[in-house]
Amino acid sequence: MTAADSSAAPDAVRRRFLADLGLFALAAACAPLLHAQPRLAGAAAVRQWLQQVQSLSRRLRDGAIDSAQWRSEIDALAAATPLREFLPQLQFDRALAALRRDGHDPVKTFVTLAEADGTLRKAAFAAAYFVFAKGQVITPHGHRGMVSAHAVVSGRLQLRTYDRLGRDGDALLLKPRLDTVATPGFSAAISAVEGNVHWFVAEQDGSATLDVIVQDIEANGREFALELVDPLGAEADARGVLRAPVIDWEQSSRKYQSGGT
Repeated sequence: MTAADSSAAPDAVRRRFLADLGLFALAAACAPLLHAQPRLAGAAAVRQWLQQVQSLSRRLRDGAIDSAQWRSEIDALAAATPLREFLPQLQFDRALAALRRDGHDPVKTFVTLAEADGTLRKAAFAAAYFVFAKGQVITPHGHRGMVSAHAVVSGRLQLRTYDRLGRDGDALLLKPRLDTVATPGFSAAISAVEGNVHWFVAEQDGSATLDVIVQDIEANGREFALELVDPLGAEADARGVLRAPVIDWEQSSRKYQSGGT
């Protein structure tokens, strides 16, 4: 799916969009490493970055590091890497061309990955762009069985993240972590706890993140799942911990794609 179909019911739209995020995660299991295109095959700096991401993600999947260390190291890698210089080689023009302004959801476009010499071998991660028109939203949700990193490469995004402290019946216990306007050069990765719940709202057309995702790890359980939550409807205790109800697709779409702030 690329963007919301205005003829579809909101519940079906959200189900399809977030199910598509699940397919994105599943693709990590069989993604080759670097695309064999002439432009990309000659880009040593791009290959080096992807190989560093591969190393970090493989160490995570093998249990050599935990999700908190992966999060810290991949954010540091993004901060030290001139990703904007790599965008033409990483097919950002294709992603931007797919942008639609007639729906609530951003466009998801995979980065094609393969070895530079054309030899395929599995990568421990998948990569994709999420490209937003102004006002498009990824509604608040938490993660199980996976981690992800989100490097802003274009535009401006209102980004809110929450640490996931546990579960209480039909709610997640959250601690607000970050509320900022993210611009190119900013990276926000998640772990099983830190920043595990996030929420994106685009402030400009063409706002975009380059996402890396690693699945099939122990992070709040091994089974992949996205849990939509309602931080605006949360109750806060004396410590500032939010008890945020887990909500369904239709509730999330209705509240957070209609200007919830």
